[in-house]
Amino acid sequence: MVPCAEAPAHQNGPMSASGAARPVSDLAAVDAAFALLLAAVDAMSDDQARGPSLLPDWTRGHVLIHVARSGEGDALTVEASCRGEVGDKYPGGAEQRAADIEAGAASPLSELRAQLVATQERLVDAWAALPDDRWDAIARGPFGERTATEGVPARRREILVHLVDLDVGVGPTDLPADYRRDDAEFLIRFRPEWGTN
Repeated sequence: MVPCAEAPAHQNGPMSASGAARPVSDLAAVDAAFALLLAAVDAMSDDQARGPSLLPDWTRGHVLIHVARSGEGDALTVEASCRGEVGDKYPGGAEQRAADIEAGAASPLSELRAQLVATQERLVDAWAALPDDRWDAIARGPFGERTATEGVPARRREILVHLVDLDVGVGPTDLPADYRRDDAEFLIRFRPEWGTN
C-alpha cells in the first residue's frame, strides 16, 4: 500500500508552487507503452525468454527482469515523495541493480510477466496517490536527480527502448512517432543506430 493519501486525478493537474502539474497525458502514454510490452511478452515462449536479446550478454529474461526491477525502483522513489522524503531508485546502488537482474533473469516467463505486472501496478498506484503539489519532488537515480514529473516519460522510454531490445519483431520504427520525436536527443546519444526518423 502506498503510504500517502490518495490524490484526486484532476484532468489538467493543478500547478504546485514551483509550476509542476500532474502529467496526465504522459501517464497515459506509459500505460500504452506497457500494453505493447505485455503483448510482446504474451507472444513469447520460455525458450525465447532464455534466448539472446540485442543487448550484449543479456538474454530476453535479463531485459524483462530489468524493466520490472526498474519499475519497482521508480515506485520506491514516488512512495518516498508521498512521504515528503527524497528516495533512491536503487538503495543498494549499482551492485544491487546488477544482483537483482542476475537473480531473476532465468525465471520462467510466467514469473517474469508476473513481476512486470506487479511492479508496474505498484508504480501506477504510487503515481495515483502522489498529491498534485508534489510532482516537483526530487528523487535520486543512476543518472542523477529528477522530479516525479520527469520520471514519467523516463519510464515510457525504459519500456519502449527495451521492447526493441527484446528482438521479438518490434523495431524502432514501430514505436510511437511522438516518442521517437520527443526523445530524439536521448536516442541519438544512446541508440544512434536507430536514426531519428
